Amino acid sequence: MLAAEREFMPRQDGTHHLELLTQQALEASRAGDWDRVAACYASRGMSLQTTVLDRALAQRLMSIDGQIRSAALVAQAAVSSLLADNAQVKLHLRRLRESAGNLSAIGAIHREV
Repeated sequence: MLAAEREFMPRQDGTHHLELLTQQALEASRAGDWDRVAACYASRGMSLQTTVLDRALAQRLMSIDGQIRSAALVAQAAVSSLLADNAQVKLHLRRLRESAGNLSAIGAIHREV
């Protein structure tokens, strides 16, 4: 077998590496470490260039990818909810400041300095 032929043959350790990276991405998604998820997927993408997947492995990876996607959607919903709550608090504080400003302008509030 020529060296060039070996270079393009699937590596058995490559499939294990793909599963490991995908599992690490899942663990990172559960921990909310999205930078680590991205790094795992970047590494996995590079590994996929030199590894041939069988159908069973592809299905396992896709199943785990689905779990990661679900975790991302949950995190996205949580962030959206927090941003909406933050906007409500800001609006409430602005209204309080405006009403306090209006009261002090008519002399209803007296502050001693």
